[in-house]
Amino acid sequence: KEVFEVQRDFLDDGEEALKPLPMADVARKVGVHVATVSRAVAAKYVQTPRGIYPLRMFFSGGTTTAEGQDMSWDAVRVKLKEIIDSEDKSKPLNDDQLAGELKNHGIKIARRTIAKYRNLMNIPPARKRKQY
Repeated sequence: KEVFEVQRDFLDDGEEALKPLPMADVARKVGVHVATVSRAVAAKYVQTPRGIYPLRMFFSGGTTTAEGQDMSWDAVRVKLKEIIDSEDKSKPLNDDQLAGELKNHGIKIARRTIAKYRNLMNIPPARKRKQY
């Protein structure tokens, strides 16, 4: 119940609407140890109008945008993928430029973090994304 009070927007807007929700916060609210919350959500799935998701997906860290809006790291990765998908394929953006684009959207993260997320999503660096 606590999880979906925080993640209500996910049901309407999808992964980009996920908010940061550390397990420690939920554990504190319900009065149990973090390990108890972790075991409770392990190997559990939830059916939503958007499909079936692992319950653990709704717990993550995050950042705050320039507008003061909380944004989960999953939502940042979704935004990063949108930017890469819409870039000029003949002049793909490098990690510094991607960080600048995210900053234009109010999301300030380091170039190394961009590289880490890009690698996690199996997206090659700019020089390998270039299409002639």
